[in-house]
Amino acid sequence: MITERIISIYPNTVGFGYVVLNEKGEIIDCAIVAINPIHNDKCLKRIYQIIKYYQPNIIIIEDCENSKRCERIKKLVSQINEYENENIKVIKYKKEQVRSTFEVFGARNKFEISRKISEVYTQLQSKLPDKRKTWEPEDYYQAIFDAMALVLTHQYFLD
Repeated sequence: MITERIISIYPNTVGFGYVVLNEKGEIIDCAIVAINPIHNDKCLKRIYQIIKYYQPNIIIIEDCENSKRCERIKKLVSQINEYENENIKVIKYKKEQVRSTFEVFGARNKFEISRKISEVYTQLQSKLPDKRKTWEPEDYYQAIFDAMALVLTHQYFLD
């Protein structure tokens, strides 16, 4: 059960997606922040503004230390991790932890995970990505669902 204000941030190739949940576990904000041209300093500036506005107790990010994510995203995640020094708890989950959490509910890929999330958080259904072909780029809104998957993984590990 979520009892603290949480921001989950999921960097991607256009910038980042984020989800903010209140102490009751309700989504109070979610968005994709596109940064053009993409640059970590610009991403960090927007992330700082969002954190300052919502004042979370917890930030949840992907642990991509040994992943195949690009170096820019790995560096951005490590820079987000530095917010822990500002009395905010930063929690990281590996992609494998997210997948294993959702496999329990029959979701084995990003599309199925996104569908499961939209069943619980119906306000996200309008942003639900279509199933993509392997040659297609990831949907613009996918990072919101990736951020929400991190939150639900956190909740799963708490229970």
